[in-house]
Amino acid sequence: MTGPAGDSDDWRPAARDAISEALAGWQADLRPLAEELVDHVDAVLGRGDGSQVAAAAVPVAVYAGVRGSDPPGWLLATATATYLAWDLLDDDMDGDPVMFWRGRSAADRTIGAHLLIATAVAQAPLHADPAVCATLTRVYLDMVSTVTEGQLRAEVPLHPGTTPEDVAAGNEARSGAMLAGLAEMAAITAGADGPTRRAAAGFGRELALARQLVNDITELESSRTSDLRNRTATMITAFALQRTPIADRADLVARLRAAGADTDLRHRMVDGALQPALADTRMLARLHLAEAAGLADAFARHPRGRAAVDDLIAYPATGLPGPATASR
Repeated sequence: MTGPAGDSDDWRPAARDAISEALAGWQADLRPLAEELVDHVDAVLGRGDGSQVAAAAVPVAVYAGVRGSDPPGWLLATATATYLAWDLLDDDMDGDPVMFWRGRSAADRTIGAHLLIATAVAQAPLHADPAVCATLTRVYLDMVSTVTEGQLRAEVPLHPGTTPEDVAAGNEARSGAMLAGLAEMAAITAGADGPTRRAAAGFGRELALARQLVNDITELESSRTSDLRNRTATMITAFALQRTPIADRADLVARLRAAGADTDLRHRMVDGALQPALADTRMLARLHLAEAAGLADAFARHPRGRAAVDDLIAYPATGLPGPATASR
């Protein structure tokens, strides 16, 4: 798995093949789990243009922006295994239905997620250029450590004293660090210099923060209620608290939690009291996308990479009413 993933405009078959090869060592009782993972990746990547799987699409865009071609298969395997592990952990932590390994216990799935992270972290030592292998491994380990810290911070429930700064720090550690780390790994693998590496990491971070905000908006406005049910601190709820008199904030937190089980109350809050906070969150998401577009100018030098960047920015922008934010 040392060569390029391919030179097709569609990188998704290469990603599927890469994760399949990386999981080839999962034998005996692990083999059915590996096969289910590959089938899941195939199904998820079969929808749209792949931009929805940012953990894989961002390294592709960065590498293509620097080199004009697809990244090596090992990097796609690293990114895809990382996506699978954190997607599984997120669903279990939120109490949402998992998308794969449904027949396994939560403990089995957690152990499987650990194995996926181990598989991901092994790819660079096994396949990358020895000259940059240590750097790549350090970036990945730092990223996983930061994301883990962010996950733990996300377990602190919404309370009357939650601030937008608290939520921003959590989003930065959890979502921002993951895409920043994978983007930087792609830039290193592509042979980028220091400033280009930093711009790529910044692009991944800003894109991730925008996507997190759009995801929070989409969940609140849809039928999913895990954030409300779990008292998850989102930027929407933090902005709402900031706009609420201190004496009334405990009541707002209680109403938000109740809205997780009361559809009518949730609709009333979304259509009424939460509208200013939703507008603030949409504006913040647009600012992050604009910053991502500006940072992309430093690495997306090839048309193929620029097209991939445009797709990545357009994907969350579709969830924001008003003029779309496009890369420049």
